[in-house]
Amino acid sequence: MGLMIIVAIFVTGFLAGGLGSMVGLGGGVFIVPVLSLVLGVDLKAAIAASAICVVLNSLNGSAEYLRRGMVHIKLALLLQVSTAMAAILGGIIVVYSPVQTLKLVFAGTLALVIAALVGAPRGAEVVAPGGHDPFGMATEFDDPTTSKPLGYVPQRMKRGVTLSALAGLSSGMLGIGGGAVQVPMMSAMMRVPLRAAAATSTFMVGTTASVSALILAMAGVVDIAVTVPAMAGVMIGSNLGARLGAKVSAGALRQVLIFTLAILTVAMAADGLGWVSLR
Repeated sequence: MGLMIIVAIFVTGFLAGGLGSMVGLGGGVFIVPVLSLVLGVDLKAAIAASAICVVLNSLNGSAEYLRRGMVHIKLALLLQVSTAMAAILGGIIVVYSPVQTLKLVFAGTLALVIAALVGAPRGAEVVAPGGHDPFGMATEFDDPTTSKPLGYVPQRMKRGVTLSALAGLSSGMLGIGGGAVQVPMMSAMMRVPLRAAAATSTFMVGTTASVSALILAMAGVVDIAVTVPAMAGVMIGSNLGARLGAKVSAGALRQVLIFTLAILTVAMAADGLGWVSLR
């Protein structure tokens, strides 16, 4: 592998780590398409590298969000149960699945994420504490854009736990940590503020991705030459992204996420169908 490719992988990890921490996706939704479509890395090796990078990104990014009190720890632990269990199944599936099938599944997953974000409610996203809260989930954090406490109560808890299994399955199959499903689900369906959803997801995705990373490592698809430079880039980018993510407006985060995912969805679907190859 040439020096320019290694540098390109590092830059990819840096950008993915930064943007991933800002929006709580762990960076996997950006790393896998770029490594596979642009740099010509084997898709399964890209998924394995992404899963390992997501773990590192979570450790770096969640530290900043925990310090700011933006992570809903109780919600994260509750959702993590079904997420981790499904990730085991997803990790096994990816080992035996055809590459083109995985590309189409990846594109379909991203398309569903975009649909959830575009259809997310505006203005009435947050349910303030003081009302119906049978699970005792009411919490608040200091919103850095307003410098005021923002209280909220996550809604539709049972549905959230069920759909978290989809996040785990996507994590195991695609190496994306589950954040691509968790963030829109928490924001659009559970009425968690987008910034808190991103922080909570960043905290969760490391555990989820570690499951798929372990399975892929045991299957022998981890490429050290790809994984190490990507990890180095993610380590630097995630720290910067977590700081920026705590300051950028929720609306801007949503727009960046939708725009980026739309490009990656089209590219991955086109490659999966054999219409075009960016390599």
